[in-house]
Amino acid sequence: MGTGAAPRQATLLVHDGELADVRALLAELGLPFAERRGALAQSDLEQRWGLAIATPRRIALLKFPGPSPACIAICDRDSRTLRTSLRRSGIELMVRRPVHRAALRGLILHALYRGPERRRDARVAIGAPVGFRRGLRRHRAILADLSLGGCRLVSERAVREGRHIALLVPSELSGGSAFGVRARVLRAWQEREGGDHHLSASFEGLGERKRALVRALIQRFAEGPAVLDAQGAAPRDASPDAQPAAAQAPVPIAAAPPGRRDVSLDDQAARVLLGREISIGGMRVDRDALLRVGQDVRLALHVASLDAPLVVTARVHRDEGARGMVLRFHALSPDDTRHLTALLDALPALDPSAGSDSGVVVSEILEPAQAVA
Repeated sequence: MGTGAAPRQATLLVHDGELADVRALLAELGLPFAERRGALAQSDLEQRWGLAIATPRRIALLKFPGPSPACIAICDRDSRTLRTSLRRSGIELMVRRPVHRAALRGLILHALYRGPERRRDARVAIGAPVGFRRGLRRHRAILADLSLGGCRLVSERAVREGRHIALLVPSELSGGSAFGVRARVLRAWQEREGGDHHLSASFEGLGERKRALVRALIQRFAEGPAVLDAQGAAPRDASPDAQPAAAQAPVPIAAAPPGRRDVSLDDQAARVLLGREISIGGMRVDRDALLRVGQDVRLALHVASLDAPLVVTARVHRDEGARGMVLRFHALSPDDTRHLTALLDALPALDPSAGSDSGVVVSEILEPAQAVA
């Protein structure tokens, strides 16, 4: 174990010994990580992490005072109560054992890396004051994170799911002119009774001018969140390279082997797709610059019951914007259909935020998409 400032994409692994296989995988990939067994220090929570992985027992310890990293819970059982608890904690994914090693590898790379093909839709942590308008009333909030597709707000004011709001970005934050963006609330939750309200919203009607303003804001904070002054406001001269003092605290990190090139993992991660709403007919994936409507692509689906992945051909059927892209499987053999049916019964990961029956399959693009004649 080395000592030094944690890299931006370091992983925090929290468990009581149950995740030794995950530790071995992180080390094998050469990814920087810090392992904590049992208790966490306050400095661990103030550190900036690219990813946090924990057991359900320890996931409750991950109460980050600032913007939270992507979080994956790995468990040996599944229940509605557990999913509800994880959903309230804001956990993105729950991995249910047994899980194919290749699927777990893909999940980790997908959560940590955003290669050149994905920078267009990158999500960045900001953590600065903004406003939002619901009807005629204006409210204060913290812009937790932002992408071209939407944002996450933390506010004292609750807004119901499905309602429309207008995100109001002040000039102090944009570095130029103030602007507003119309959005629809997809998720709304409260971490604890009496606590702040979290709103996950999707942008609507984002024209070229507004898209350029959002993109410029993303680029401004691509290297780190905003620095707040004593009153909790983002200073006018805040640099996109500035980082909070807590992010500079020394944390023991497992060093990557010499000569390891992150770019190779970045290239691999760019080809990882997380499939949701999967059926025999197809699945939905996040928007990806490698895919275009009307193209065919060869995909490897990781199925726990198979040593090798299930390789299928899918056609990009339609692009639904912030909701992602719909892929349709075709030319499935009888064996493919049988294995795909088995996959539906034992998906390698669950998305607690999307409902009790929402499963996620990890897939990889094997070949560049080809145009359909």
